[in-house]
Amino acid sequence: MRQNLGLQSARVFLLVVGVLAYANAAVADGGRLRFRREAGPFVVTFFTTPDPLSRGPADFSVAVQRLGTRGVVEDAHVEFILTSVNSRGKRLVLHASHAAATSKWLQASNFSIPAQGLWHVTIRVRCGRQVGQCSGKVDVRAAGPRSLVWDVLPVPLAGLLLLVHLNRKQKYSRECRSRRTAADP
Repeated sequence: MRQNLGLQSARVFLLVVGVLAYANAAVADGGRLRFRREAGPFVVTFFTTPDPLSRGPADFSVAVQRLGTRGVVEDAHVEFILTSVNSRGKRLVLHASHAAATSKWLQASNFSIPAQGLWHVTIRVRCGRQVGQCSGKVDVRAAGPRSLVWDVLPVPLAGLLLLVHLNRKQKYSRECRSRRTAADP
């Protein structure tokens, strides 16, 4: 009975670790938080995916709130202006929408970042006659082969090693018991 308990514990452990690994690989609503800044009468929270940000497909998302009440501004017009710090002349103007976002509280723009390096991001928000603007910088890495396998691979390997260890431990316990019973007169 005790031997089965060890094996059952290992299976439960593997199940929990597997679920946690896949949950860890999932991305939050907007991605990685880059900054939260005041922009005139608004507060802008800026997110990006993927993480790390690399050349190629990207998602820039924002949550726009009123400065005093922190209430979400759903009818704001949001524009991202990206200017490459490293390459002169590379400038992108993107319009955010609720349709491109992963949450009803966000507005997003899905696009392709053309070059790696440091990018200056300006976010302009307009709602009626109120206008605000804030800015920051994001570092874009070279596009590389990134795979979910390398993010999650250590988890099953650790589980496999645990099972091998428990199996050997069980085998050793059985051998010790059989030696004891053989040695007892």
